[in-house]
Amino acid sequence: MTTVAIDFGTSNTVVSILEPDTQLPKSLRFPNLSRLFIGASAHGERLEIPVIPSVLFIKSHNQVILGEGVRSQRLGLSQSYPPERLFKKFKRDLAGDYQSPPIHIEGRDYDSRSICELFIQSIWREIKKQNIKPNHLVFTVPVGAFERYLDWFRDLGAKLNVPEVSIIDESTAAGLGYAIKHPGVLMLVVDFGGGTLDLSLLKTVPHSSPNGNLRAEVLAKSEAYVGGEDIDIWIVEDYLRSQNLRREQLGKIAYQNLLEIAEKLKIQLSKNQSVSETWFDDESFMSYELRMNREKLEEILENRQFLQQLREALDDVLGIAFKKGIHKNDIDEVLLVGGSCLIPAVRQLIISYFGKNKVKLNKPFDAVCHGALTVSKFTQVDDFLHHSYAIRLWDAYSRTYTYHRLFTQGTKYPCESKAWLNLQVANNGQMEVHLDIGELGDMTQTEIAFDASGRMTSSIVQHQETYRSLDSQHQKVCVAKLNPPGEAGFDRISVLFYVDSHRTLLATVKDLLTGEILVDRGEVYKLR
Repeated sequence: MTTVAIDFGTSNTVVSILEPDTQLPKSLRFPNLSRLFIGASAHGERLEIPVIPSVLFIKSHNQVILGEGVRSQRLGLSQSYPPERLFKKFKRDLAGDYQSPPIHIEGRDYDSRSICELFIQSIWREIKKQNIKPNHLVFTVPVGAFERYLDWFRDLGAKLNVPEVSIIDESTAAGLGYAIKHPGVLMLVVDFGGGTLDLSLLKTVPHSSPNGNLRAEVLAKSEAYVGGEDIDIWIVEDYLRSQNLRREQLGKIAYQNLLEIAEKLKIQLSKNQSVSETWFDDESFMSYELRMNREKLEEILENRQFLQQLREALDDVLGIAFKKGIHKNDIDEVLLVGGSCLIPAVRQLIISYFGKNKVKLNKPFDAVCHGALTVSKFTQVDDFLHHSYAIRLWDAYSRTYTYHRLFTQGTKYPCESKAWLNLQVANNGQMEVHLDIGELGDMTQTEIAFDASGRMTSSIVQHQETYRSLDSQHQKVCVAKLNPPGEAGFDRISVLFYVDSHRTLLATVKDLLTGEILVDRGEVYKLR
């Protein structure tokens, strides 16, 4: 029996196992699914890292192609294989609050959730073909993942019939992978992939138990919803403006080809000062050339506030650390993971913060997955609430929702709300009390303005608070039944909330009319 880790990424997915004999991590390579990235070990040895491109093409209901098979056959990039059947960035859509309308193919609807599930289940079948019998599956998720997103992975693990399913955030996993044998190291993990930028400051300390295990203490976290997929789009948009073209003038096939070329240029610029690619538009029968150098790419990144969001995320995590008495110079190592960290401008910015000697980039693609495999070796991961938790209340007078914070971001758990919360019923004769509890998170967006000549005139980074209900079925949690029925306009119940050491949200509910305890530390929601 084997532990399997899946780092499901927006651009690439990595699958790793612990070798039964050596207990060392190994990334799996699958025929027709994997592509190889060439890297180097800490000692300069040449490494081949197999990754599965996170793309999927539906030829028919009985024939689904994914990974490198899509890229090698150029599916979705010609009239023979229409782009409507090509799915990219579906993992990013899965994490979003807004879900794109489903795509209708041969009488069936495919949305981001069904495509994500189809993608992972297809990989799971390939794992079984290699005569691997998993008994423990570890999924990695972004630092800022909301609970509904985590629920999807828990449900998928149940569908795969795995005896044990664990979830760990990607930045922490990367830190564990780098420092599993080195207690007392203070590390900042910068995980910059295709869809998100996640940062975790953590420290490994010896555990008090005699088994020699370590304890991972998470000290600070930060994130931004921006990544390599955005850069590809920005490169294409910049090229179209230079040619006085609009996206609407291109066909879907031409646009997908441009995105493919933009990704190639971006990757090549990690090793070259300037690159170029040509492409032929099958729809207009015209040939084009895209040229790009590092200076131009950095200009695009600055204009789109990409580097500014990275600066803000770094300042945010360092600010949290400073409040805990930790200074920037106290950080021992800065570990870069994710393909976007290969961009020279990104590396240079991070080096300018911490110095070249502290910054390491020798495991950009497999550090997260390999680190996830070490979860069982850690007796405990000390953590805190990354989002604020709130109850959403309907104000009958203003006819709008208001939010009452129960626990603020950064609170270490277990914890208890500071005071009892008195609530009224909404209607006369109400027999039950329902609570709508969710997470409040900060979403970062960039607003860009251009003049008539296509030149950028302004760019603003905007921060907006968003609410995500904990319940994926959009059903409020019933916590108490009232007898006698409630009367509108008067406080009827008082609630005290807790989060226990297992991150389970609990509530005690008292009836203010009868004095009866309706619920005594009842489970409201498992936060993990």
